[in-house]
Amino acid sequence: MRTISGLVGFLAAFAAQNGCGFALEVTRSIDIEAPPAAVWALIGDFCAIEKWHPLVKRCTISNSRDDDEGKPVAIRHLVAAGGLGTIVEVQTMRDEKAMSYSYAFVEGPLPVSAYNATISVKPNGAKTTVVWTATFDAAGMTDAEAKADIEDVYKQGLASIAKDTSR
Repeated sequence: MRTISGLVGFLAAFAAQNGCGFALEVTRSIDIEAPPAAVWALIGDFCAIEKWHPLVKRCTISNSRDDDEGKPVAIRHLVAAGGLGTIVEVQTMRDEKAMSYSYAFVEGPLPVSAYNATISVKPNGAKTTVVWTATFDAAGMTDAEAKADIEDVYKQGLASIAKDTSR
């Protein structure tokens, strides 16, 4: 057993030193004093992020791609606040009944690659829990810096959702 754990440690160190790191993960959640349907009404539309996230000035949707079944795929173009540029993301999954959707980063000024995220609304007694999770690789900065950037984006977004649903 000692040999296996030593080998795993060696491989992890080797991968980190040679740019073959494992995907990073960020998960943030917030409990909100509102019914799930009200929270989903605020955030459920793929382009609604422009209404609740302070770092997004504008969102436009295009359906220029088709999935494997020939159905259009939603692509959102987010104009970031502060003149940071445009972020392009594609919706990869949507489940109205479960109140969740997933999306992937295509291009833009984020310090990530291979970014895939899910945002979901879950009943939690008399409250609602919003969970936002992602896996990604750092790009152009350290793992710790990229992770901190995504955590900050999620923190600001979730705080804004809580504020907007408490009105």
